[in-house]
Amino acid sequence: MSTVLPCEKMHRSFYVLVLLILSVSACKLERVESNCDLSPGLYELSNFPIGMAVDLNFLDFDLEYERLLNQQFNQITPENIFKPSYLQPSEGQFFFNDADRLVAYSESRNKMLHGHTLLWHKQLPQWMEDFQGSKSEWENILKTHIQTIVAHFKGKVRAWDVVNEAFDEDGSLRESIWKKNIGIGYIEKAFEYAHAADPDALLFLNDYNLSISPQKRKALLSMVEDFQRRGVPIHGIGLQMHINIAFPSDPEIGACLQEVAKSGLVLHLSEVDIAVNPYSRDIDFNSNLAQRQAKKMAFLVRAFQSLPKHQQYGISFWGLSDLDSWIPSYFGRKDYPLLFDRNYSAKPMYCQLKVLLPE
Repeated sequence: MSTVLPCEKMHRSFYVLVLLILSVSACKLERVESNCDLSPGLYELSNFPIGMAVDLNFLDFDLEYERLLNQQFNQITPENIFKPSYLQPSEGQFFFNDADRLVAYSESRNKMLHGHTLLWHKQLPQWMEDFQGSKSEWENILKTHIQTIVAHFKGKVRAWDVVNEAFDEDGSLRESIWKKNIGIGYIEKAFEYAHAADPDALLFLNDYNLSISPQKRKALLSMVEDFQRRGVPIHGIGLQMHINIAFPSDPEIGACLQEVAKSGLVLHLSEVDIAVNPYSRDIDFNSNLAQRQAKKMAFLVRAFQSLPKHQQYGISFWGLSDLDSWIPSYFGRKDYPLLFDRNYSAKPMYCQLKVLLPE
């Protein structure tokens, strides 16, 4: 969900250092004591992968970030550097340096890599936004972009979010440049192109608000069913779980997971964070909010564990700590949505997760 563009890369290192300095002043406000050990790590207790979205700038410059990533998670999702604006900033010119560094890191630490994302309506390079051409020319752009990237990482990336956030809340297809210039068949073509480039990679359709948008969920599942009937290669559904302590309700989450599981595909809780300040109030983290957050985490994990084992692709958190969460900057509010606070201290929801994972 982060929206950092390539032109901002040179400024990110400074930005990370500033965040680290500012976090010191927040220590007393955010610390809520938890009393569970960090070892063994989360993934060592789990029978499905536990992942997190990685910001390469934090990984490069923050030793504690890197230590906790290694200790707690065995799957990595690139937060930004696999998106179109990064990998193909100019037409036909692919930039793989940063992405290759993350691949090398994941291989050296024996971490699985989940590719995010081949197509999205955001974070597009300007040349794509400005391109004027025929339908066939657009299809060639689509094919070249997808197959160049997937082939480059063949055998190194476990799975791909092929298309991200394709649907609007009413169930209609989002008016992206792909739909506008290719038509509704662009999603099918994207999956076919990706599969041709790496037949062993798992291919996902990833979207958000599926728990609270029945029309969107119905439309997505209808597309999945159509693909399955016609042999279009699709293997998984990513359910972004940017949720909060107030909503979606537990019954909504549970019902959504059970309905989506009927597809028979593997399911990925792909972007998990649990906000505690959905109404943008001037609040600080406290024990009451921490316990409500932990309770929500407990339900989410139990709901995922109730799925058939062969459909449990994994749970991935959208960041490591409140320091690198996208929520405060995107919404302009205080919030504390991740497993660790800005001081990298584990929260009660981390402890709750640790108790539940061995089941």
